[in-house]
Amino acid sequence: MSLRWKYCSYFLILALLALTGCTMNGARLLNLTPEAVSSDPDQLPPGTFLDDLALGGMMQEEAKEKIRSWSKDKLEENLFLVYNETEIQLTPEELGITLDFERTWQNLSENTGQESPSVLAIDYVMANQVLHEKLAEFNRSAVDASFKIENDQFKITPAISGEAVNVDAFFDEIKEVSLGDLPKRISLTGVEIPAAVTTESLEALAFDGVIGEYTTKYNAGDKNRTANLITAAKKMDKAVLKPGETFSFNGTIGPRTAETGFKDAYIVINNEYVKGIGGGICQVSSTLYNAALLANLSIVERHPHAVVVAYIPLGQDATINYPNLDLKLRNDSSSYLYFRTKVEAGNLTIKIYGKKTGVKVRFEKEIEKELNYHTVRKMDPDLLPGAVIQQQSGSKGYIVKTWKIVTDAQGKETKQLLSRDSYAPTNRILKIGAD
Repeated sequence: MSLRWKYCSYFLILALLALTGCTMNGARLLNLTPEAVSSDPDQLPPGTFLDDLALGGMMQEEAKEKIRSWSKDKLEENLFLVYNETEIQLTPEELGITLDFERTWQNLSENTGQESPSVLAIDYVMANQVLHEKLAEFNRSAVDASFKIENDQFKITPAISGEAVNVDAFFDEIKEVSLGDLPKRISLTGVEIPAAVTTESLEALAFDGVIGEYTTKYNAGDKNRTANLITAAKKMDKAVLKPGETFSFNGTIGPRTAETGFKDAYIVINNEYVKGIGGGICQVSSTLYNAALLANLSIVERHPHAVVVAYIPLGQDATINYPNLDLKLRNDSSSYLYFRTKVEAGNLTIKIYGKKTGVKVRFEKEIEKELNYHTVRKMDPDLLPGAVIQQQSGSKGYIVKTWKIVTDAQGKETKQLLSRDSYAPTNRILKIGAD
């Protein structure tokens, strides 16, 4: 008998007793007091539901057992995940979904006599692992854009976006759902995985032409010097410099030894030309220096020769000596730089490829002072008495200022002092036969 019916019967009997003159004391004698017809406090009132599970009239322990049995059956039912018309069958239990019994019972206790939703608990670590395994075939990694330089052209292979099942959207859909309302079929969506290196980012870094080029002449008849020049030029040919990177000539060419392919040729020591390993390499560094200036690159380190060299204008040379004297250039542009060298028919040409900006560079110079050379006479016992042979011709020394004039694409000029260099005179050396 329901509680409502019990109360109705109780009040009906009281009314009849009143009509017949019975007192409340008489009613108590008939055992018809309100205390006699009230329900047990451990008993759930009618109308108590958990989702679609009726629990009214049950004792609490009985209801708890009923809920556990009901949730176990629900969690073992098949769940179908659908992605691109493909079904993946599994159970909520396999996904790490359980009933949060404590919260579910608390909600039920606070809302007896009416329907309360169950509360799910999700083990996200387990769920992610299971979904990763079940959905692995649908995931595709992104492929970064890449480039290669072919025939001095910047060739880009476009990026390919990846794809992954959107498990976050799946969790968002079920985390607020009660166990009774958990769908039997859930459609999954995909999410695009962008490449870390995009096609657009490489296009922004691509060079599109020559931005600096310089040529110097050399004596092809000097075999050793020519060989050194060719060896050094080849070592830096096709070098690539990223934006922000610094190019080191010594770091690229390496030590000058016979083992690294270099030969004896004339070098300058104490203002005199003498044989030394690697002679001729400074022509490569000086040619590169001028190509870099014309490309409007930042010069991090540069040193002038001690004396004037014939293959390049005053103030535009760059001597090197491994490892202490170096030529360093920094790529301050927004694109890759690419170096090409060409040694042919007495000409050394270095080209620097980059992104064209319309900038033009020219030079101005001022000779502050000329320094006359001296004649040095050396006795040579191998010569006939009175014989005179010029071992080395003399050349003047100079103090010179060099400016770089930069004209941008709008025609605006900027003048920058590059250097103030001092070149010592080269002594004229005469060998004289002893008397």
